[in-house]
Amino acid sequence: MIKDVMVRLDGGSGDDARLAAATQIAEIFQSHITGLFFNVVPDEFNGANVNHAAPAPDAARRAGDAVETMLFQRLTQLQQPTNLRRFDVAAVLDISETALPVVRTADTFVALRPNDRSNEPEDLIQNLLFGTGRHLFLVPDDWKGFTPLDNIVVAWNGSRESARALAEALPFLHQASKVGVLVVEGQYQTKTDALMANDAVLHLRHHGINAIKYRAVGEEDETADVLISECRSLGANLLVMGSYGHSRLHDLLPGSTTSRILHRSPVPLLIAH
Repeated sequence: MIKDVMVRLDGGSGDDARLAAATQIAEIFQSHITGLFFNVVPDEFNGANVNHAAPAPDAARRAGDAVETMLFQRLTQLQQPTNLRRFDVAAVLDISETALPVVRTADTFVALRPNDRSNEPEDLIQNLLFGTGRHLFLVPDDWKGFTPLDNIVVAWNGSRESARALAEALPFLHQASKVGVLVVEGQYQTKTDALMANDAVLHLRHHGINAIKYRAVGEEDETADVLISECRSLGANLLVMGSYGHSRLHDLLPGSTTSRILHRSPVPLLIAH
C-alpha cells in the first residue's frame, strides 16, 4: 500500500500540480503526506560559490521562513494527515544529495516531470530515480488531479527495470478498472517477441488484476513516441515504466527513451529503476 507520500514543494506555481497529485494518491490509499521544502541559503564563506545576484544568507533564511509558513498553512488545509520538513541547503545542486536518504523512506515521491525549466531541478529527478530504490510519480505542469487513475498502461520490455516498476505499481494497479501491458516490438517479430509480456500478464492475474496484453510496432529509437501514442489511443491516465537502456548514462542521454518519456509524457508517469 501507498501510506507515505513525499512531495517537493517550493512555494511556486508548480506546487498546484504537485499537491493535486499527492492529495489524489493520499485520498486513494489514506496516506500521510510529507512536504519537503529545500531552501537555498548561499554560504557567504565559500568564495567559490559567491554569486552577487543571490540574496545574502540572512535574507535567504527570512525568505525561506515566509515560504515555509505559507506551505505549512497550505498543507494543513488538506483533508489528509500532513507534515512539512524544511532543509536549508547551500545551493540547488545540494538538493538531491539532501533528498536521497529522506525519500528512501517513502512509498512514493511526487514531483513535476522534467520540463527544461527551473520548476523541477532535473538532476534531482535523475538522482532520485537511480538512487532511492523507490518509484517516482511524475506529473505534467498543468496536472489538476481530477482524472481517476483507473486506466493504466504498463510498458513492458522484460527488463529488471520494468519488473521493478511493475512491482512498485501494484497498489495502483489493484485500484484500476483497466490495466494494459504494452509491448513495443520491432517490425520483424521474433518468436521471443510473440511471447513477450505473457508471463507479466499472468503474474498480474495471479494478483487478481485482469490485465490485457497490447502490442505495438516501433524500432528502438521510436519507443518513446509509440508509448505516448498508445497511451493516448488507449485513453490511459497513468503510464508505468522502468527506465529504458543499458546504463544510467544511456538512459538519460537526450533522445533516449527514458529521457523523452520523462520530458514528454502527457499523463502522470510512475517510473522506477
